[in-house]
Amino acid sequence: MSRNLWLFSGIFMLFCVAVAHFVLQNYFYMRPCVQCVYIRYYMVIASFGAILIALFYKSIWIYMAGFLIFIYGVICGILEGFKLDRIHQAILDSNPFGVKGCLDRPKFELNIAWDEILPSLFKATGQCGLDMPMVPTDIKLDAIQGYFVALYQDGWYLIPSLKLLNMAQISIIIFSVALILGLILLILRLKGKK
Repeated sequence: MSRNLWLFSGIFMLFCVAVAHFVLQNYFYMRPCVQCVYIRYYMVIASFGAILIALFYKSIWIYMAGFLIFIYGVICGILEGFKLDRIHQAILDSNPFGVKGCLDRPKFELNIAWDEILPSLFKATGQCGLDMPMVPTDIKLDAIQGYFVALYQDGWYLIPSLKLLNMAQISIIIFSVALILGLILLILRLKGKK
């Protein structure tokens, strides 16, 4: 059971990255900012740790290494989500001094240039805190694209009409649930329950 939950957690995080990339970025033309790229990156790291655990569940050493990778990705993801949420709030409040810490180009651990290796996924092309569609002028939208572009013209929200839960807040929730689930699964593993 625990092994399946780890696998589900890892696959779910990759699913979130895929939705951000293929649907929001490529289909609805929402350009990812540096903070969005970091959130994707840490989802991939957390996913890698969770899938590593699921694949090598019986080895306590690999389990612990996978757990450390998972926790690192989750905690960094939460921190980046809070930073992006503060930027969103500063933009809503028209506070130019509140938009802090947003770089032009992401910097990854070990100076690996993931934005050059996988630019479609990790290159920041948008401005921090602005997560509305930016459709190129030479693109003709189909009916579904047009509907969602109009729906998210003021930014992405889980419930757009209420402006409830922006992208940063959703990512914080996803990472927080993953953190709680991961800690519960670790405790169960250490107690010897499968």
